[in-house]
Amino acid sequence: MSSSNDRGPGVKVPPPLIFITVSLLCYLLERLYPLPLLTEELSLLKTGSYALVAFGLSVIFMSVFSFLRHKTHIEPWKPVSALLTSGVFAYSRNPIYLGFILLVCGAAMYLNTLWLLLGLLPSIWLLLILVIYKEELYLEQKFGGAYLDYKKRVRRWL
Repeated sequence: MSSSNDRGPGVKVPPPLIFITVSLLCYLLERLYPLPLLTEELSLLKTGSYALVAFGLSVIFMSVFSFLRHKTHIEPWKPVSALLTSGVFAYSRNPIYLGFILLVCGAAMYLNTLWLLLGLLPSIWLLLILVIYKEELYLEQKFGGAYLDYKKRVRRWL
């Protein structure tokens, strides 16, 4: 008989799919009803977008490397074998999701659209409801006090 800890957190929706779906809907809205961030100084917006995308990708890659180094599953529907608390996980309990947010912000700046930034609100809400709350409950059940201590020390985002 397997315990709930052996089954994982029960996440059904891949987190990148949440961001991709909402971002595509926002891009369609932008095509129908343009809503620019700026009308002037677009070169500054583009430069900032590159920095945000680079930082977001760096955070994601460092997070993935931590999962690989600790030989635990990165997929949120599979059980984990280790509680990650060092590296980028010492600053954020959800660095990969934070990286996704930075990527969307960078894309919004590059494409000069407020729609993508507004789309972060439903993306984050869906991520919380469909993924993060389930992951947190699972980690609390699996790692007990160690996770609760980590949760007290490190914020969900930053």
